[in-house]
Amino acid sequence: MTEQFYRLSVKAIEHTLQNIARPVSCYWAVAEDHGLGHDIWSGFDCIAAGHRGLGDIQHYVYQQLLKQYQQVILLGADCPQLSTELVEQAIDSLGNHSYCLGPAQDGGYYLFAGREPIKQSSWTTVAYSQPDTASQLIANLDNSPALLPSLRDVDYVADLGPMLRQMPAAPNHGQLALISWLEDLPDQSL
Repeated sequence: MTEQFYRLSVKAIEHTLQNIARPVSCYWAVAEDHGLGHDIWSGFDCIAAGHRGLGDIQHYVYQQLLKQYQQVILLGADCPQLSTELVEQAIDSLGNHSYCLGPAQDGGYYLFAGREPIKQSSWTTVAYSQPDTASQLIANLDNSPALLPSLRDVDYVADLGPMLRQMPAAPNHGQLALISWLEDLPDQSL
């Protein structure tokens, strides 16, 4: 079940990003070199993130993309209910803020956007997968970020129901495929 959910979640995120009304360049950050050519990542170009800790990966990817683009958004693939509107809200917020953060209900974050460099230590001193991960990152930033609405990311089976209830009113094709798959699961207690 885990691999199928992940594949569907990746496709839902892909569809969300493909539906953004303005021009954007999207990349997958892939930790394993042998995974760069995997078909799951075929929707966008890939960046080799290397075998690093999560803070180092985020710093590396953010800095590499900030060299090429005026704004960078980092997303996890575990929040498939993310809407195009929320991504566009994050982009718009960078007109008035240096950063934008989408807090996850477990204390982490599902989206980070920025237009200013961030010290590596700001990423690497954060304890990830903790109830205060987002607040630690916010405390490490030079400026307070704009905040998006809180969403439920999926770390456990128990997160599937709450995530499903946060799907946009008009889900994209990838989100519809995920919804259909969830509805077909034997345990209908979602």
